[in-house]
Amino acid sequence: MSSRPKILHITSSWENGVGNELAEFTTRLAPEFDSETCVLATLGLRWNCDVSTYLRLGRVLRRFRPDVVHTWDAVAHSYAALHYGIKRILAEKRETESPKGLSQKFLDRKTHRYIVPQPNNTLPTAKTVVIPPAAVPVSCVEPIPAEALLEKLGFPLVEPSGDYYPVFQSQYDPVRRTYKSMSPHQTPFLIGIILPLGLEHRILDALWVFETLSHVHLNYHAFVIGDGKDRETFLCHRDQWKLFSRVHFLGDRSGTHRLLPHFDVLLHLSSSPEYSGTILSAMSCGVPVVALETPESREYIVDGTTGMLIPADGDFRSYRRTAVKRLLYLLENEALRRSMQVAAQERVEKEFNFETAVQRRIDVYRELT
Repeated sequence: MSSRPKILHITSSWENGVGNELAEFTTRLAPEFDSETCVLATLGLRWNCDVSTYLRLGRVLRRFRPDVVHTWDAVAHSYAALHYGIKRILAEKRETESPKGLSQKFLDRKTHRYIVPQPNNTLPTAKTVVIPPAAVPVSCVEPIPAEALLEKLGFPLVEPSGDYYPVFQSQYDPVRRTYKSMSPHQTPFLIGIILPLGLEHRILDALWVFETLSHVHLNYHAFVIGDGKDRETFLCHRDQWKLFSRVHFLGDRSGTHRLLPHFDVLLHLSSSPEYSGTILSAMSCGVPVVALETPESREYIVDGTTGMLIPADGDFRSYRRTAVKRLLYLLENEALRRSMQVAAQERVEKEFNFETAVQRRIDVYRELT
């Protein structure tokens, strides 16, 4: 029998934005801890309170007999708290709202430590450990030319249908309010989106942005990495707006995330905190990010220095137009993109380092065991 402490990780879904981080994190524990990962969705999770899933989780706990149960979201935390006899519960608390269905006092009594990204006054101070979010390591290979990447993926080059009309460069005369066209960019810009294909993540707004970029004859290609319930809806809108030669849905196949270092810009319009880690991964590879303003994106991005933020106030028409302006401004200013690449990588290395976050969690494990 191994004498190493046992850590059981529980998450409600492998696709909720935590999967990549958890997979990378557990590989670092092998020398010192025995660890297993339990995904509630694979146990039959249908609702936030499901008796079948509760009983199956009990079997896992009796078989593995962990010293520490580390829960990575609110649903997993609730299931772990319901099981009596667990020695230690360590909970990741990434959102400020209280879990549904169980009282906060009950959870506080059952939980030995909370890991939070920033100080949280709603949780017991003695149980709180502040560990900033970290960028999951990505293989930041040297980017290849856009033409070569498109050929490798099997997408043909598309000639712009007309001259490009720059928005922010000197070709625009603010007195006469006229645009002067210029020859289109020879090398296409590569814009990436890495999100599940759900309406709640504003993929439809991104398609509207891409259609507008086509109207000014910008030479670009957009890659949407991810899968989800609304995929067919987005494909229908893409084809209806005649974007099939410019916007490519790559699914969530193995290896698609390796395209991240090749993007000129990452567009992130989701307000969900679960998927904000993509912003940090892009920054770590030196890819400028244009993101919707949320508490998480404000924490990661210094607007105008390490990326660009889109204000979330106003109606959808407002932030759609702002997204177009931010993208065009960034793409038309190569010097700004270069400076953002350096600034973003330095910020991630200094404030959101993955190895530092791993070591701090290991210190908490040692304390609890």
